[in-house]
Amino acid sequence: MKHLVLFFYCLLAIGATAQQPNTSHFSFTPAEIEKTKCISDAQRQEVRQTIEKNKQAILQKTPSAFQHRGGSLLFILPIQAKSNFDDYGYYIINNQVDQDLNPNGNLEDYNCGERTYDWVTGNHEGTDYVLWPYPWKRMQEEIMEVIAAAPGIIIDKRDGNFDLNCDNNGNPNWNGIIVEHPDGSQAWYWHFKDGAITAKNIGDTVEVGEYLGAAGSSGSSTIPHLHFEVYDANGDLIDPYEGTCNDMNPSSWWVDQPDYFVPEINHISTHNSTNFDTECGVVENTYEELNFEPGEDVVFRIFYRDISTDDNTHITVTKPDGSVLYDYDFTSPWPNYTGAYAEWVFPVDNTWPDGVYTISAEFYGTVYETIFGVNTDLGSEDEAFQALSVYPNPTSGTLFIASGSVIEKVEVYDILGRKVVRQTSTAQKMEINTETWSSGLYVVFITSGGNTVSKKIIKE
Repeated sequence: MKHLVLFFYCLLAIGATAQQPNTSHFSFTPAEIEKTKCISDAQRQEVRQTIEKNKQAILQKTPSAFQHRGGSLLFILPIQAKSNFDDYGYYIINNQVDQDLNPNGNLEDYNCGERTYDWVTGNHEGTDYVLWPYPWKRMQEEIMEVIAAAPGIIIDKRDGNFDLNCDNNGNPNWNGIIVEHPDGSQAWYWHFKDGAITAKNIGDTVEVGEYLGAAGSSGSSTIPHLHFEVYDANGDLIDPYEGTCNDMNPSSWWVDQPDYFVPEINHISTHNSTNFDTECGVVENTYEELNFEPGEDVVFRIFYRDISTDDNTHITVTKPDGSVLYDYDFTSPWPNYTGAYAEWVFPVDNTWPDGVYTISAEFYGTVYETIFGVNTDLGSEDEAFQALSVYPNPTSGTLFIASGSVIEKVEVYDILGRKVVRQTSTAQKMEINTETWSSGLYVVFITSGGNTVSKKIIKE
């Protein structure tokens, strides 16, 4: 139930020995998805009628179920990352509630911006939390978990509907949950992945933070996301975000209201191709690669959330001995975009020493890092590691390593190639104390069944 416009920027750097890459090749390619209608008012009314029937059935079993206690209600964020998620970020907010109720191109969000959409006869009535990057891949991995923003009773639940939709066409066959809270307000959680939904049923209670489902693209949807729509006890639409242009409710409904503008990097990575899969409904091939050889190109990408004109990213590429290969600034020529990526190409030649390289990107005061290797075994992986998880990442204390097979050995190296830890094991789970480590990037090599896989971790 949304319209997404993601703008993709390709900035290609040619040359492998200079401190400042050659940026002679520069291009801009927007990916636009047509703005079309969400579900109609009549379809929403059908949902409300279903809710009333469900509530009557609940009351027959539990007469006191909806004895509202009044008072104020505050939400937590209705999403969280899967427990073993080990990247920097996983979503953007692409559409808010449209505060301008005059449809057909009259847009205004709570912050007086235009992060919303409408159509000829209607307005967007919720907040869309969109998986980014690789939305279809991360949908299948169930990276975005939908959780209860507040406690309440399930008054509608739907599942079993197709979840790879690519059209915002009013399709009412969504998967999701609707919860009524103790104050009589309701939260509608829509577009779940098929089968990735709580086992609880209509009439059951949920606690704040409880798992409800995983983001998908069921119903009227163009991309995997959560549509979060809220009504007060009188059945009036509200926008939980407080702002100058929110005329629906006077105050925030959040325990801690998230910022409108969150400039950060969601993902930073190296690839073996400039190809970028964009086919709707198809799990993306990311073309990610960690090991390269002379004669090959390192395709380096940064995936941004909320980037604006003149935003600066300071990028440093260091060699295995710690010396600098590239050191340069990228100043964004883009206007305000909720999601975008930048791309550089570094040709590898025979002057590049073998070993592990580190790429650091400083954006809004935060440093994001990734690694790649030249003539190394980085990235070599076996089926035995498909169930491997390393968490939490970033970490500040105990690092847990769990596998579907016996872990024989774990070795950890810092970015200068110095061995920090070596532990052997005969179990499927290990713990490593990182409290005394310096902050920064580390590489964990995990050996099982004679095969070794590497994982990047950040020590905070």
